[in-house]
Amino acid sequence: MKVEKKVEKNACVVSLTVKAEPDEIKDTCKKVLNAFVRNGHIPGFRPGKAPVEVVKNKFANEIKQETQGECFRALYPKALEESGLKPVAMEGVTEATLAPETGFSFTVLVEVRPEYKLPKYKGLAIKAGDTTVKDEDVTKQVEDFRKAFAKFEDAKDSDLIDDGDFVQFDYDGTLKGKPLAEVVDNLPAVCGAKGYWTQLEEGRFLPEILEGLKGLKVGDEKTVKVKFAKDNAPEPLKGKTCEYALKVLAFRKRQLPDDAKFVEDAKAESMEKIRADVRARLEKQAAEAEAANRKNQAIEALVKKADFDVPPALVQRQTEAYLSQLAQQMQYAGVTNEYVEQHREEILKDATERATTQVRLSYILLDIADAEKIEVDEKDEAKRDQARAEKTLDFILAQAK
Repeated sequence: MKVEKKVEKNACVVSLTVKAEPDEIKDTCKKVLNAFVRNGHIPGFRPGKAPVEVVKNKFANEIKQETQGECFRALYPKALEESGLKPVAMEGVTEATLAPETGFSFTVLVEVRPEYKLPKYKGLAIKAGDTTVKDEDVTKQVEDFRKAFAKFEDAKDSDLIDDGDFVQFDYDGTLKGKPLAEVVDNLPAVCGAKGYWTQLEEGRFLPEILEGLKGLKVGDEKTVKVKFAKDNAPEPLKGKTCEYALKVLAFRKRQLPDDAKFVEDAKAESMEKIRADVRARLEKQAAEAEAANRKNQAIEALVKKADFDVPPALVQRQTEAYLSQLAQQMQYAGVTNEYVEQHREEILKDATERATTQVRLSYILLDIADAEKIEVDEKDEAKRDQARAEKTLDFILAQAK
């Protein structure tokens, strides 16, 4: 058997061309043919009694395919051993040729682990972030918590709309004087509505309209301008500025509880205890964010210093995982199918780049783990690799400056 090895454009993809002489496959050919003679159903003959030539003619294609499969399964491991390759994946077999006179040959593309030089991983320069929790941060969180216990009362004639109020209003949009209903199809909420209710909170509605409602009272009318984004907006409105005529019909004022009522509703000991709990939570969040920041810096430094090819199959698998996760996130965020279609190439490119980086990082961390003899107690191979990678990253951070 002859084995020729050729490295493809991606250094992790190797082409193996294997050629076996007729005498190397004759036993396999005979074995397959005998199996068909024993088990093949030929009208007019009892099982195993049909002449060999009749069986060969009847099952010519099936015999050839089965023989090729048997030969490949017998020769492929030997070819790998002879070539010294330890594949992580097999892309596929091409150019398989079988003939009694010439023997059997095939070409197979295999993916192997990358060969590269480990980057320097001890003494990485990691910048410390600010984990200070300021008094104003605590106050903001406490006041946001207080809003959860707000009551709403019908507005008085003299009341003006403010943050947090529930407002009922009419709105009617136009683009250069033309009603949006004639510009945009199947999006009535963008065009206008009668008696629409919303709360003046960020993210509840078009921000320019929410801002425009502030300071108005029942019966007031106002026209505001809304500029739509160039990307995530209905096609006819991308980058366009529209005008919306507003009319306030009614609203309910938000009444926040005073400190005593707030403590009672929150079932807390005191305002001091509420502030202390909020501060502790913010400090924990700040510590977690700083830990993530340090890890991201270490990861960026490692990957930046090691640029090498990785097996395409692993990248493909990781890309599919990223895309699946992204699809769920987009669904929850209400991203339209139209947006996804328009940005499909960008999304796929970004996912592939992220996947390539992740696969490269996995090799680096696990190779560092081998070099430093870092082990974990985990029998599941996938979980073990992940645990070793995380433990190795902690080791690198402990060595950082």
